[in-house]
Amino acid sequence: MKKRLAILLWATDPGAPHLCGTPFFHAAAAGAMDTEVEMYFTSKSVRLLEQGVAERLYPGPARDRTVGEYMAHALEHGAKFYACSQSMLAHDVRSEMLIDGVSGQAGAAAWIGRCMDEDWVTLIY
Repeated sequence: MKKRLAILLWATDPGAPHLCGTPFFHAAAAGAMDTEVEMYFTSKSVRLLEQGVAERLYPGPARDRTVGEYMAHALEHGAKFYACSQSMLAHDVRSEMLIDGVSGQAGAAAWIGRCMDEDWVTLIY
C-alpha cells in the first residue's frame, strides 16, 4: 500500500462551504493511517489559508464544526499545507495573512512532480 498522498484543492471554494470539509476529513484519516499527506491550495481555495476565513465557514447545516476545525484536525494528523504563489497573488493573499501551520508555498511544478512520482497517490477536490 502506498503511504504518500497529495491532495489538490482546486474547486474547494470558501464561497461554497459545503465543498470544504471533505478534503480535510480525508487528509486527517490518511494521516491517522500513518500516511504522509501534502495539501496544495490553488485557485480560490488559497483563501482558506487566510486567517479568520475558515473559522467562519461551516460545511454543513449541523454547524457542529467549522472548516477551520477540520483543517486543524488534518494538521494534527501531520498534513502539510502548501499555498500556490500564483493563487495567492490572484486572490490578494499575502504571506503575513496565512494561518499558522502552512508549510510554505508550492505551485504547479511541485504538484505535477507529485503526480508523476509513482510513490504518491493524488486526489483532487
